[in-house]
This record gives sequence, C-alpha cells and structure tokens, in this order.
Amino acid sequence: MYNRFSFTIAQLRAAKAGATRANEVGQEAWIARTRTVRELLGKTFLRDGLCLKVFAAPEIDQKEQLWGGTTIGEATRIQNLFAIHGLAPRVFGVGTLNEEFPVQVVEYAKGSGKPDISRAEKVAAKYNIGIRQLSESEPTRKAYLARPEKWVGGKLVDFGRFFFQNRKALEARLRGHVARYHKKMKGRADTKIGYQPCPELRVEGKRDIDWRWKKMGLDRLDLTGKRVLDLGCNQGAFTRLLERQGAPRVVGVDHKFISGNRELANYLGDWRCDFVQTSLPKGRGDIAKRTGIEQFDLVMSLSVLGHMGGYANWFPRLVAPGGVVYFEGQGSDNRSTYQKVLMRDFAQVEWMGEITDHGVHPLWRLTKGA
Repeated sequence: MYNRFSFTIAQLRAAKAGATRANEVGQEAWIARTRTVRELLGKTFLRDGLCLKVFAAPEIDQKEQLWGGTTIGEATRIQNLFAIHGLAPRVFGVGTLNEEFPVQVVEYAKGSGKPDISRAEKVAAKYNIGIRQLSESEPTRKAYLARPEKWVGGKLVDFGRFFFQNRKALEARLRGHVARYHKKMKGRADTKIGYQPCPELRVEGKRDIDWRWKKMGLDRLDLTGKRVLDLGCNQGAFTRLLERQGAPRVVGVDHKFISGNRELANYLGDWRCDFVQTSLPKGRGDIAKRTGIEQFDLVMSLSVLGHMGGYANWFPRLVAPGGVVYFEGQGSDNRSTYQKVLMRDFAQVEWMGEITDHGVHPLWRLTKGA
C-alpha cells in the first residue's frame, strides 16, 4: 500500500527541528519521530517504535525516485532482507509526505548493539546484492559495509547505493519456494506448480485463490484498522491479499515455508505481512509472543484445522469480541460436522456453501459475540 501523509507547516518544522537536535539529519534523508508522528504511525500501522524516514529530494515517482542511485522501492526490498536477518530496521511502507517528499515507514534504530560486518557480507552475498560507485578507499562491498556511519548500533541504515545484481536469479529462487509440485502438461514437459498460485512470478497453483477470494466476498471487506490472522497460510497467498485489501496487521502462521514467505512478501512489496513458524495447537502461544497480538479481528481458517488436531477450544479464543472467521472444513467434512460447536462458540453462524476448486469443502462465516 502506498501511504500519503500530510503535515501542517508547524508540524513539519517541529519534526525537522527534532531531527536536527537528535543529529538525525543526513545528506539525503532525515528522521521524523515527534510525538505527533509516532501517534499517527502507531494508529495507522498498529505498531510501536516507528518513525518516518523523509527523503530530501521531491518525489518524481517511486520507481524513478533515486536514493543514492537506487530506487526507493529496490532499496526497501534490500533493507528488509537485512532486517529478516536482524541487521537492519524493518520498513513497513513507503509513500509521500505532503505530496512532495518520498518517505519510508520504518522501525526506529535505537543504537543498541554493534555492527556485524561479517554477517552483513554473508547476507549481501546470499542475495547477490551489489553496491554502486565503490571507491579506491572502499574497493569492495565488505569495505563499504565496514563504514561506521552506515550503522546505528547493530543496524545497517543506509541502503542508498545497494542493488540486486541478478534479479532473474532472485525470482528463480522465489519461484522455487512456491512451485513445489509436478504437473503433467499435455504435449509439454512436466512443469512445477504451487499449492497456491503466485501470478507475479508466473506460477500456477492447485487452488484457485481468485475464485475463493470472491466466493467469500473478501474483495468487499474494509480491513482498515483490523488485525488479521491467516492460520495455515501455506505460501502466504491469502496473507498477501489481505494486506493489499488494507489490513495494517496480517499474520500468517504455518509450521513450514515461513522463511521463504518472508522473502516472497518482501519482494512483492507486501511489507506489513508478518509470518510465524509454529505447530498448532501446541505452539499457539508463539503467535502472541512474536506479534504482540492475542486476539484478531479477522481469522482465516481455510481447510487447516484437520491438520492441527481438529476443532478445539483454543481456536475461538484467537478471535476478538465481534471478530469474524472464515472457516473452511476439510474435504471429508460436511455441513453437519461442525455445526453444533460453531453454534456454541459463535454468536452468528452463516453457512456459505461449498468451496469446490480442489475437492469439496464446507464453508462458514462466523461472528464472535461482543
């Protein structure tokens, strides 16, 4: 989601003055984190500890706007790869300030810890990340990474000259994460598909995500201000769509795939998605531990509870009062399988028919009492 922020002249001056006092004004960007800014970002993104990184050059276009020779979009994707490995502040969004200045919504780097040059070099090598305009004084990537002014404590904060040296190889890596199943094609060699499709990487899937999305009416939901949980998210197709539908917090949970899901969501620009790797129901406490969220306004449980020991009391406890659940059973289930327990645990139980894109699965829309 592209974010547009508006400050009054007084608010802008106060933010810039605060950055100056904190010595957080650089050649290309400065940090806005007054109380007004923190409250705005906290309300919008449902997270604490955020700030705005404001770029000095007026906006042209996100794809063209350069930060030290790299587009802000590419620099954000690279920064978040380092963030996945604990080496950079995570970016949750990009946009503009007063329709003029490009911004990132980013975790505030507090300055704790020490630079880990060796790990940073390994991350850069893993994703084939280069640095433009290396000089005689810093002739290698590792020498550039060793510059102390590029770090705040143990977090690397300047990605203006970083770039992907081989996007095709990176996309092939991500396609390999999604496409795990062989499919025989008439008149063609076998190809690989995913359980879920990823059209951005030209990967087909066993499940018809677009059809299911519209069947459930998810394209009509207003998710502003909602905390959303995608149980058994697989490779995160629904997780990413829910983020694009406007949810500020979306958490995908699965017992596998999570590392690749983070990389994929980051590459596709779905930066508000969180992923938690745990086995349910035993590991249900990990969700709150890693996200700070105990109950959710919307829960997607799509043909997964059968893989988690079946329906049990822990499941409705994940739903906030007044929250909604889209609940799809397994192929062996029917309308009567869960009807009694659903009527017991939810104030409203709406039968939505059957999902038929991959077998036949019963579907309900549930609303928890206030």
